[in-house]
Amino acid sequence: MTAGAHVDIVCSEIPAAERPEYADPSDRNYLRYAKFADLDTLIYLRTRFAQLCPDVVIRDFAPSEYYDTQADVLCVVGGPPWNAKFREFLPMLPFHFEPHPLGEDDPLVVPELGLTISPHWTAKQELLQDLAVLTRLTLGNGTTVFLFGGCLTLGVLGAARCLLEPDRRQRSADYMTNLVGQDDFVLVTETRRVGGLIDVTDLSTVEPLLVLTRDASKPFTSIVDNTSRYPATVRVSS
Repeated sequence: MTAGAHVDIVCSEIPAAERPEYADPSDRNYLRYAKFADLDTLIYLRTRFAQLCPDVVIRDFAPSEYYDTQADVLCVVGGPPWNAKFREFLPMLPFHFEPHPLGEDDPLVVPELGLTISPHWTAKQELLQDLAVLTRLTLGNGTTVFLFGGCLTLGVLGAARCLLEPDRRQRSADYMTNLVGQDDFVLVTETRRVGGLIDVTDLSTVEPLLVLTRDASKPFTSIVDNTSRYPATVRVSS
């Protein structure tokens, strides 16, 4: 990002029925951020962008607040179930998240590859791994869009951290640049939580689970497919 660039972050929002009372503007203790889901990811992005590019202009919105189209970079945080802005991009994407009732996983589905990939749990229902799904799109007006998705909130945070971690950012970014150049891409990799720590793969040492890319408006094609190593993958033969 260049100095003075405008970066808009549109973060998923908790459904009205699930929000605390103080998320309502009429509440005497109103907190605007109380309606945001994936709040860890929003804070992480704001912090890392400020560290890496202190001269950029950053604004944040809930999907219900966002009507601007003039940003240089648009970051959409959180998957389609709770982010209406993410849903607007689904017709352009080679994947979707299969919707399930609240409290259940929303698996990642890649129809062209016959793939359904879910979070990985232990027999005691302890989360081992989620999927970090990072998408880059370039719009006709020049805006670069990054979609940060996951089956769960862990995956969303992993999607933000996979190319921004201080100790591995450049190595992972170089890997993706060498692989896709400036083309649109979808990157899928594992994210783990170890206690309170988030463990994100270093792409320079461990290849992603999946990378799809396209040139301009052509269809996405798979150029990396390591999904066979991931235990919660179902592949349907064509």
